[in-house]
Amino acid sequence: MRLRALRLAPLLLTALAVALGACGDGATERITVTTGGLTIDAEVVRSPADRSQGLGERDSLAPDEGMLFVFDEERVVSFWMRGMRFPLDFIWIGANGTVADLTEGVRPPGPGTEDSELPLYQPGLPVLYVLEVNAGGVRQGGVQIGGAVTFEPEP
Repeated sequence: MRLRALRLAPLLLTALAVALGACGDGATERITVTTGGLTIDAEVVRSPADRSQGLGERDSLAPDEGMLFVFDEERVVSFWMRGMRFPLDFIWIGANGTVADLTEGVRPPGPGTEDSELPLYQPGLPVLYVLEVNAGGVRQGGVQIGGAVTFEPEP
């Protein structure tokens, strides 16, 4: 019996290490974003690499989910749809906590589209945050330019 326990000990320690690692630093930051009648459970992305990846290569979002891009300073940013498989709405949010601009119904690129051929999407004003939601979310939620945006917790 003791020999069997000794053989299993390394396996148990490995499983424990994997489980603890999954709960540690690699946890996804989430935030609740509300504007108009739209409330979104958003994954937060801050690093340039994570922002570049965005929602690319994912098949879908749940109706109440999105991705919040957080920038270090307010500026005019550019987004593309590289690797996207479903359409999105962009909610461009200023540092003052209001909707600065909206871009609705952005379609994913066609098969075989080269990165150099992808259109860029930008707000008309500098922004500190960009919230991506499923296409139609802006209209369904009654989101409007100038509308207040709340975050829980603050990003």
